[in-house]
Amino acid sequence: MLALGCSDGMLRVCDVNNGRIVHQIAARASISCLDWVAEDKSSTQSRNSAPFDNILNIDVTASLPKLSPLPTVSSPDSIFTSKVVLDSMINSSFMSEESSVIDILVNGDGDSRIFFNIFGHFSIEYIQFPSSLEKLTPLSHASSADLSFHAFIVESQDHSLFILPLRVHFIRRFGNDLAHISSTSTKVQALLIYISDVIGAMAAEWKSMESALLKPMKSLEDILLAEKDSDIVLRLLETLILGVPNETFKGWISNHLSDRAIRAWRKVSSTAYENIRKLLLESLIPACERAVVLTTRVRGLARWRERGVHLGLNPDSYTRIIDALTLIMGKAHRLIWDLNKEYDHFKPFIQWMKFILDDVTNHDSTSEDSDTPIETAKVATYITDYLHNQTMANYFSADGAAMGNSINLNDLVENLRNLCEKAFRESSDAMKNHLAFGSPLKLVENITAKKLHMSSRVIHRENESYMYTAISSEANPKVVSLICLDISGNFAELTSCMVRSAGFTTPNESIESLEFVDDEKLILLLHPIDPASSKTKARIVSLAFDKLFAERAVIIDTRELDTAVCSVQYSTDMSEPTWDQCRTFTDDFMPIALAVNGCKGRRVGAVIADDNHRFLVFDLDDDEAADEEEVDDDTMNE
Repeated sequence: MLALGCSDGMLRVCDVNNGRIVHQIAARASISCLDWVAEDKSSTQSRNSAPFDNILNIDVTASLPKLSPLPTVSSPDSIFTSKVVLDSMINSSFMSEESSVIDILVNGDGDSRIFFNIFGHFSIEYIQFPSSLEKLTPLSHASSADLSFHAFIVESQDHSLFILPLRVHFIRRFGNDLAHISSTSTKVQALLIYISDVIGAMAAEWKSMESALLKPMKSLEDILLAEKDSDIVLRLLETLILGVPNETFKGWISNHLSDRAIRAWRKVSSTAYENIRKLLLESLIPACERAVVLTTRVRGLARWRERGVHLGLNPDSYTRIIDALTLIMGKAHRLIWDLNKEYDHFKPFIQWMKFILDDVTNHDSTSEDSDTPIETAKVATYITDYLHNQTMANYFSADGAAMGNSINLNDLVENLRNLCEKAFRESSDAMKNHLAFGSPLKLVENITAKKLHMSSRVIHRENESYMYTAISSEANPKVVSLICLDISGNFAELTSCMVRSAGFTTPNESIESLEFVDDEKLILLLHPIDPASSKTKARIVSLAFDKLFAERAVIIDTRELDTAVCSVQYSTDMSEPTWDQCRTFTDDFMPIALAVNGCKGRRVGAVIADDNHRFLVFDLDDDEAADEEEVDDDTMNE
């Protein structure tokens, strides 16, 4: 998955395998900072465990039937047409090793706010910077391996840069309960999207069935209107009872119906009936049942006073969600009943239409049901009860209230969505009480560049902790300054720690983007200063940044500083370093932004083209020599 912050304030997560958007996070002020971090797997073992945790680890959902992918014909825009996406977001084990590892999608905006999205769906919104500080805009983010410490590089109104530390206590304090709540929220909200897409697919099937009916009926209505007779039902019943169509009816059948049209009408309607029933039985009802199981699990935790209260869980909120799901399932079962009843009347009706056509055109029928007696009572019931009032209309249209369905399925799902948002918001609000900002450390002052490239990383080595920061500005695009803060003593007090600084230059290239890959390497996206004389349009290079500190570092004590950290000499040597890896771009793909995931087992990077429509995903550990010898494994999507 690749997270994108867009100019309209939306966060969009796309599947890099096909470029399809799989999740969107609601619009807010312009996004100034975006990062996606995950805790180290070893950190999950150090979380506070409590008695009876093993009971919570029982995965009931593993015994439930897996949901089926949605049909692409009726759900072309749904992400759940892909089995891979469906399995990863819904069908995967609730307590798998991967699902117990917490990941946070972090973003900030220009209103001094940050947002945490745990597992992409469980949102802790509008985390405000301390009121004692002036308006700050977050630009970059880093976190510790256990996600208990976060640091933001922020810009003040006077264009100074600060490092602002944040302690996140709820991850360790709530232990494994946080993983249960946030993963439940994620799966329930994914199920809400799935349920909405199922209902959309059912509506699409209904529309195809409705259009198959309306086309011949509209032509008959126009003919009757020309003769100042608008009662289609009466004319059809008259033909059914008398057994002999009048001249008007004969003309309609001869000119607007054919054997091929009748067969197409039958096929479209029968397929739609069957697909809707399949969606109800195999998708909608099982999805609701799965959501009930997940919600019941959290409600049980909410009723556990010693733990639920501290987590901000209200059992009544989850009871209302279960009631809403039960109502949807009740409507679904009733719809199956009504749909079967309508289809049972449609079959003799379409059989009768075929019989009338053969009679008027003197055509010998060869269909399978030519020898089957026509149930005229059911034909009459279809004409009077279903011709102008299809079953699906009672469950989808706004006119359903007049037919005894006070709320249609879309309204029920919208109500369910609101109840889920309210319930999970109560938990996220409780999490905010376990956040603590520290004192900011001035990094750069009076920065005039409109464009900054920076990256931060918190690294643990044995019993010591360090925060590394790399910065390059548009004003001096060939220079990178590196800062290393020793935060082993107190994470929240950066103003009393030792600092090592280093730097380097890229003589003939400007730095367009940079990222820390892991605890050892820094990766950079470089553009030539003079593109006309360069053979390459861009290149990606990497280096071992710790070697620079060993060879070039200047040591500073922040307690002795009366100015910004980067205002002092930051390196004894500014020459170009030796690059470990290099990847060049020479074709029509011009990368302008870079993102990496250096986690063990993933280690991929992504670059976005200058047209803002294409991105390229590449293996971080592949060098160009290997690419030249075999087919390139890079994946590009538009």
